[in-house]
Amino acid sequence: MKRILLTTTSLVLAAGVAQADVSFSGAGQVGLYQDPSVASMADDLAVYSGYDLNVAVSGASDTGITYSVGFDFGGGNTADWNDDYALDTQDNVSDAKPAVTLGYAGATIVIDKDGVDDLYDDGNHGDIKISTTLGGLSLAVVAETDADDSTNSNSFSVSGAADSLTWSLVTTNGDTLDNAASKVTVGYTVSDALGLTFKHDTKSGAVDAVNTVTAAYTMGALTLTVAADDNNDHDITAAYTSGALSASYTVNEEDFWKMNGSYDLGGGAAAFVSMDESEWTAVGMSFAF
Repeated sequence: MKRILLTTTSLVLAAGVAQADVSFSGAGQVGLYQDPSVASMADDLAVYSGYDLNVAVSGASDTGITYSVGFDFGGGNTADWNDDYALDTQDNVSDAKPAVTLGYAGATIVIDKDGVDDLYDDGNHGDIKISTTLGGLSLAVVAETDADDSTNSNSFSVSGAADSLTWSLVTTNGDTLDNAASKVTVGYTVSDALGLTFKHDTKSGAVDAVNTVTAAYTMGALTLTVAADDNNDHDITAAYTSGALSASYTVNEEDFWKMNGSYDLGGGAAAFVSMDESEWTAVGMSFAF
């Protein structure tokens, strides 16, 4: 009788576990890093290493509600070598407030206290995000539940497309300067090689809105992108991608430049190099799993 009860209990537990899927992903990184803004690293390259492990659990109820929760572990440092050009500290043992995602009837709800990016400026955050698609429109709302938290905000976005035209509207009641701001973006595909984008941005704290026109032209493996606005700013980027090799170089109106390149080594491994006008430098290898 005891053996029967133990066997039955094991089957029930196994069935409960089988209702959810558990997946693991992450990345490791090792390399050399120099940051002139840090006095001790102004002239020397230092060794760094780090990892970030992500765990996701997902499943669905009998009523059609999908759910997932994710958290991550990390240690050491990893270089954000192709975006923010900074060394990110991975010192979390686990997320204290993991994000929970629910889905039903085409709508997705993400609940993550102070962890949902503001739709206009990801420097601010909210607690809940609701997104869905109605007809040809994509809608999203990020809401803050703590009225006394000045670092968080409420934001809204809507976007759509028609033939070669795309458009979007994003607005927030408080960006990182705690001001309301909005931007409208319209994109038009002229041909397979040429794309144009126009953006009208109220730019928090600015006296006048800023209008930006961007043109991207692709010639085989090379893509040339030019962006200019009515605030006398401009960026020029040349990007090259061929096989395992990718590289880009950007310069602006003040002669500030940045460049990065990577080579896919296969099996989730890649070598990379990154540098900017201040001599910020990162050289290393990344491993995705």
